[in-house]
Amino acid sequence: MFQRIVVPLDGSCLAEWALPHAINLVNALGIQLVLIRVMEQAENNRSLYPPDPIACDAMQAEARAYLDSVASRLGGLGIHPETRILEGETVDQIISFVRQDGHTLLVMTSHGVGGISHYMLGSVAHKSILQAHVSFLLVRAFNDQCQALQECHYNRITVPLDGSSRSECVLPIVELLSRHNDSTVDLVSIVPSLVHQYQIDKHDHRLSNIQELQTELKEKIDGYLDCIGDRLRNESLHVQRQVRISDSPMSAIWEATRKGRSDLVIMAAHGRNCVSHWPLGALPLNALVYGETPLLVLQDLEPHEIEPTFAERASAEAWGH
Repeated sequence: MFQRIVVPLDGSCLAEWALPHAINLVNALGIQLVLIRVMEQAENNRSLYPPDPIACDAMQAEARAYLDSVASRLGGLGIHPETRILEGETVDQIISFVRQDGHTLLVMTSHGVGGISHYMLGSVAHKSILQAHVSFLLVRAFNDQCQALQECHYNRITVPLDGSSRSECVLPIVELLSRHNDSTVDLVSIVPSLVHQYQIDKHDHRLSNIQELQTELKEKIDGYLDCIGDRLRNESLHVQRQVRISDSPMSAIWEATRKGRSDLVIMAAHGRNCVSHWPLGALPLNALVYGETPLLVLQDLEPHEIEPTFAERASAEAWGH
């Protein structure tokens, strides 16, 4: 599944909100934790003058001391992370590092040293996650108070499924995390409202046929979730399920996570209806930008299988790559 968890840290309390989640994942999955700190030169990269070597050495020493301090705190919890200092543009370095190993899980917070803003995602998190093309856990960080370093706990894990095998790729990690946390797994499927989708008026003679079709579709999804739930219960997991009909499947899932007080949402990067050469389908992209709960997304495509965006192609042409 994964061979390592990578957590970028920038020295802020906001970035450290990722650590309790990383601890949980390391203990549940039994894999290596890697902490990285990127040193970005204060001068513009195109400057004719090199950076002050004394200032550079001081920055490196500060970054090393910080990572060593975090590693020492984690050591007190029985976790001994690898630490790495990278140099260059922050997002580029994060992307390059996590792509070195295709079995990497990137764990980072929505905001970091830039502080809390009215945007749901800071620029580093937004760019890194959308361009790295690896599995990721995004932790919402809207409290800049430093917290005690300890393992977080997931009482309830929400798992949206759409009936496709691609959406089911999350089930192995759901089992591991649920067993480690003794969590309740909440399986959720949202059936799109056909009446709304086809704009059927209540006086339309086709209404009864559409409603009958809607009922059959819901029953099919009900049976599907029952099968998944039975499989998980056979693994001694606590499982609940819900199937809902909604005009807006995306908003229905977020409503379900709020009402269920979900601690973690786990979903696949792609499902039944998706553009397979994009890094994320509509649901995980919506969850990334507008969700309120920690979000774990499993990427089922390799970086080379994802087509470059128009901006990436234009940038490559401009720089002659």
